[in-house]
Amino acid sequence: MAEKTYEVIIIGGGIAGLAAAHALRDRDIIVYEADERTGGRVFSQRRQPYWMSVGAHILGGADTAMGRLATDLGLNLVPIQGDMTAIWTKGKLVRGGRPELYPFRLALPFAARLSLIRAGLRFKRAVDRAVAATPDAIHGNREFDGDYPIVAGDALLDERPFSEILGTTHPAVHGLFRSAANRLASEPHELSGHFGSSVIGSLWAMGKRHAMTVEGGLGEITRALSERVSDRIVTGAKVTRVRAGRPWAEVDVSRGDRQETVRARFVVFAAQAWAAQETIAALPSDKAEALRHIKYGPYVVMAALTRERGPMPYDDLYAVAIGGRTLSMLFNTVNPLRTGPAARTPGGALMMYAGGERAASLMSQSDEAIRSRFLSDVHAVFPEAEGQVEETWIRRLPRGYPFWEPGRLARQAALARPLENIHFAGDWVEYPSTDSAVRSAQLAARVIRGRLG
Repeated sequence: MAEKTYEVIIIGGGIAGLAAAHALRDRDIIVYEADERTGGRVFSQRRQPYWMSVGAHILGGADTAMGRLATDLGLNLVPIQGDMTAIWTKGKLVRGGRPELYPFRLALPFAARLSLIRAGLRFKRAVDRAVAATPDAIHGNREFDGDYPIVAGDALLDERPFSEILGTTHPAVHGLFRSAANRLASEPHELSGHFGSSVIGSLWAMGKRHAMTVEGGLGEITRALSERVSDRIVTGAKVTRVRAGRPWAEVDVSRGDRQETVRARFVVFAAQAWAAQETIAALPSDKAEALRHIKYGPYVVMAALTRERGPMPYDDLYAVAIGGRTLSMLFNTVNPLRTGPAARTPGGALMMYAGGERAASLMSQSDEAIRSRFLSDVHAVFPEAEGQVEETWIRRLPRGYPFWEPGRLARQAALARPLENIHFAGDWVEYPSTDSAVRSAQLAARVIRGRLG
C-alpha cells in the first residue's frame, strides 16, 4: 500500500498543535494526538453559569496571542478584576494594597519580617535586571533568526538558581517564596534566577497588566479550535518515530494494533519536549542535550463547584498564595462574573493547586485523600466555605510544567531551531505559557506556508 502523504503533519493536539492546525486549515494537514481528547493541559468544563478549570485559566490580555486567537474564534473575553496578590500565612490573610508593603502587614515575627524585607529587596533588584534584559518579562523580547524565536534575558542571572538570588531566608519567608515557585511546579533551588525573577515578578504585577480569561474557561478555545479542524484530527494516535528529510519527512504512527508510516513536506512537532527526545531520529547533539535539560515539574489541581447562596469573602479575590499548607495557590476562577451592577448569582467555582514537591507527595494518594487535604486548607483560609462544595474534579500531572532550570538561556537557540523540515511549537520552545505555545505554533505555520507557496 502506498504511504499516505500530506503537506503538513502536526504532532500533538494540545493548544500549540491546534493553533498550528487552525493557521494551516486551508492546507492538506493531519493532526495526530496520542490521547483520546484534544486540548492537552488546557482543560475546563462548563457548569452554567460557571465553569470548572483544572489547567491554564488566565490570559495576559486581549492583545496577546491567546487573546487574539480567542477573539478570532468569537469567544467572550472577560477582565479579571479581583486581587491577584493576596497572601495567607499563619492564620492571617493580607489582601489589597501595595505588595512591597506586605512585610509590614503579614503575621510574621520580627526576624522573619526583617528577612522578608532583605529578600524582597534582592528579589526586586533581580526583577529589575530581568525586565531590563527582557522588556516583556513573562513572554520575552523576541527576535527572529530565520524560522525560530530568540529569547532575550540576563544570562548571568539565568545561570544562578532562584534560591541563591533570594539568599538565606527565615523559614517563614522561605515558605512564602516557595509557594510562588510551587505555582511554577518547582522549588526555589530548581528555578533559573532569571526565570524565577521575571515570571514570579510578572505574576505579582499581573493585576496591573489587564489580565483576562474566557467566559466558560480556556477550554472554550481548544474546543473551538478542535471544531474548526475536526476532520483533520486523529486521536488515540501515538507517534513512535519521526525522521526529517527532503523532500519528505516520515512519521511512524501507532493506533491500537495498527501501525503505519505517513509522509509530509513539513512536520510541526507540538508535543512535549521529552517526546521530541524520544521519537525524533538523528537529533543533533546540541538539540538532544538541550532537550534532556528540560525538566517538567509536577502539579495536582482540583476544581470545586460551590453552592453558597450569598456573598463570600473571596468574591473580590482572584488568587491567594498560601504558605505553610499543602495548597500552593487558591483561585476564584469565576471572579470576573462578580463585577458590575448585576446581583451576585448563587454558587461559584474555585481552583486549588499544589505544585513541586508538594504535588509529588500527592500523586499516589486517592482522590478522596486529595480532596480532604485541599478542602481542609481552603477552610483554614476561608471558614465560610466549609460545607459549600458540591462537586470536585481532580487532575494529576506528574510532568506538568516545563520550568526553566539554571542555564536555560544558553540552550534556547538549540531548542527552538528547526531540524530540516521539522518545526517546533509548544510551551517549552521559549517562555512556558499558553501564549508562547500559540505564538510558536503560528510562527511555524507562517514559515511553512511561505515555503509551501
